[in-house]
Amino acid sequence: MSDQEDLKTFVKTDIIKSSKKVKGKHSPISEVVDDVLRVLKVQAIYDLNQNHKNFYLFNLKNYFKKPKIIYFLSVMLANNSSDLLVQLAGEYLVKHELKIIQYSIFPETLRVPLLLLKEIKIIDDYTHSIKALNKIRNKFRNKILRLKNLVENE
Repeated sequence: MSDQEDLKTFVKTDIIKSSKKVKGKHSPISEVVDDVLRVLKVQAIYDLNQNHKNFYLFNLKNYFKKPKIIYFLSVMLANNSSDLLVQLAGEYLVKHELKIIQYSIFPETLRVPLLLLKEIKIIDDYTHSIKALNKIRNKFRNKILRLKNLVENE
């Protein structure tokens, strides 16, 4: 079995069975690759709150032929996104090969949360990414608290 087939089996048997699918239509995610805008269609989003608070699994249809589906593990950094929060989170992106998006998981709500995404390519990426994203989320939260304290003490 290839890594991609192993990952697909792992996602279906271990992750999806213990999570809840987010219902409704989801808007696609766009990214710029080699100066060309590419659109990744969201096939499904799974809420992993039962095992990992504020985590979601995105199943995206790849614009390339292989692999057909891309899996992204995401953590919610903030319930309401802003340009300031995006700037604060920016330092973690390059170092950990992460993507940051402002994406409404629940379209019926008016809030647009800030999500940090990590692509899962092999099974080992999943557990490593959970730990790494949790660590980054905690650092980000501490940074926001320090900023809040600075503003309050002025």
